[in-house]
Amino acid sequence: MSDRPLVAVVDPFSTGSQLAAEFGHRGWDTAAVLSGTCVRDGSRRDYRREEYRAVIDMDRDGDPVGRLRALAPTHVITGSEWGVATADRLAEQLGVPGNGTALSLSRRDKFAMAERVREAGLPVAASLLATNAEDIVAWADRHGHWPVVLKPPASAGSDEVTFCADAEGVRAAFARIHRRPNQMGGFNQAVLAQERLVGEQYFVNSVSRDGRHHLHEFWRERRAHRAGRVVYDTQDLLPARGTPQDELSAYVVGVLDALGIAHGPAHTEVMMTARGPVLVECGARLEGSVTSRGPLAATGHSQVSLTVDAYTAPERFAALPGTAYTLRRHLRVVCLIVPEDGYVAEAPLRAVRALPTYLCGSVDDLAPGTPVRATTDLFSSPGHLYLLGRTPREIERDYAAIRAAERDELYQRSPQKRH
Repeated sequence: MSDRPLVAVVDPFSTGSQLAAEFGHRGWDTAAVLSGTCVRDGSRRDYRREEYRAVIDMDRDGDPVGRLRALAPTHVITGSEWGVATADRLAEQLGVPGNGTALSLSRRDKFAMAERVREAGLPVAASLLATNAEDIVAWADRHGHWPVVLKPPASAGSDEVTFCADAEGVRAAFARIHRRPNQMGGFNQAVLAQERLVGEQYFVNSVSRDGRHHLHEFWRERRAHRAGRVVYDTQDLLPARGTPQDELSAYVVGVLDALGIAHGPAHTEVMMTARGPVLVECGARLEGSVTSRGPLAATGHSQVSLTVDAYTAPERFAALPGTAYTLRRHLRVVCLIVPEDGYVAEAPLRAVRALPTYLCGSVDDLAPGTPVRATTDLFSSPGHLYLLGRTPREIERDYAAIRAAERDELYQRSPQKRH
């Protein structure tokens, strides 16, 4: 047995697959705990079993909690959205620091989340959890909430998020969502309806320890709408101080406290409206689908490296809450948007990767000839990339080139490669 300290990571998928190597660099081991939740194949891609001292399967092992206890983990943390509730429960059972189970539902279910944040005195969107489309129509009529937004209560990545302008739109979206599986491996027993928030959208990545929060990344987000559905466009990393970052900071800290996120990473999405910041949702985990090389290049840190710091170097981490990161370079995430089903073309893909500000991203692994489908949410985008530049103008130039390539030749109707 190794005498190195160990952290258990529940469902180390998506961005969480990077935790094992980062802990390893600090001389720590990790154990992978598989919750048994049905995880999308794409999110499992970077999970490598050999990186872990042990792998514990909650569904197949006879005594998974006993096996985990024998490893004496210092902490149990989640590697992805799939593992949030299991990590809460295991940390409590093992008596190690964690966020507890009392508010676990509020950290996963968006209706319970909004109610909890509302109870804390913070602005949230008007919400209704419904099992009947007509209840939503009546609610929107009664309170003047048109247009409304429909979504699964416990999914992610803009999964089936639909803007509905009238009763007909509500009925169609409800039929697509209700009693259907979602992208998080769950089943939509109900549908969440919310007022449509008008304003500019932001998200904040944070890491917490002992109830103190370090807000590391403030991002301004731009999304597009396609036939009422939401697709991701761009995300721009902002300086740590300024407008609206200072107002966002106070609001996000209030949300983290309200949801009982005392330990570990969080990803909080907020709309800046005429009445101030209003919560879209908060995930008690790392931001998903991140290539950490991007934030590292722009700030010297990433949410992954800071999460590991919180557990392996608590005294150093304790000095961070309340401090501001330095934005060394301008950084933009660009999510690819496919106009119609087709295949990735070779020469245009090579040209995108050769753009002066192109840094990295999941597009690095995108192969010519890969079949793609029309983008309707985050999960149907074929990939993302980071543009890193000295000036916003450089980034805007290369962003325009990417969208032009998508319109003209990046996706082709037949699978033949271009040379």
